Amino acid sequence: MSIDRLDRTGHLQCQEEAEELQAWRAENSERHRWEMFLRSFGPEGDFDYLGETPRNAEEEAAFAHREMLQRILKHYTGDGTADYETMSFEEKAFAHLLDDLFMVIDDYELFDYDIDYWRFKLDIDLPHFPKLISRIDEHLGSSDWREICYLQEAQDNLMELFLENWEIMRANALQCRAEDPDFEYKPWMDRPDK
Repeated sequence: MSIDRLDRTGHLQCQEEAEELQAWRAENSERHRWEMFLRSFGPEGDFDYLGETPRNAEEEAAFAHREMLQRILKHYTGDGTADYETMSFEEKAFAHLLDDLFMVIDDYELFDYDIDYWRFKLDIDLPHFPKLISRIDEHLGSSDWREICYLQEAQDNLMELFLENWEIMRANALQCRAEDPDFEYKPWMDRPDK
């Protein structure tokens, strides 16, 4: 077999692999994005501060928020598609707001929230980014959880940008610790002021 033919065979194999990966992304990325979204914005999301009963009007609103999420999510498919036909008027209104948030939150911000979720849940401090991702992958048994972009190029760009920003934030946090032993990193510290 000639070298030209080997090059063409290798090129065709790479092209087939890329097409298979894109088909997998088309089938799964939206579902993974929805699951990631629910970890931060779903009923199991940021409600840890609530006790058994509300102590004030703000906590009562948070209870109502969580309860409404639990009610409307029964009307959603696994990839985040709502069945509005089966919802009450109030549920439709709330679901519409949730759908709008899902559509406008960008992938970077969503990924940032999810990293915070997993760091808190798995009690991970501030390792280098590859180690952080590896710990989450290991806990979940695969890397699929982070494959939220429809196109591979967009996924690669997301990971590269997050790696760069994570390492800068990590270095800053470790420097603050060196200067002040009582310094405690909080997830909101790495978010730029808007």
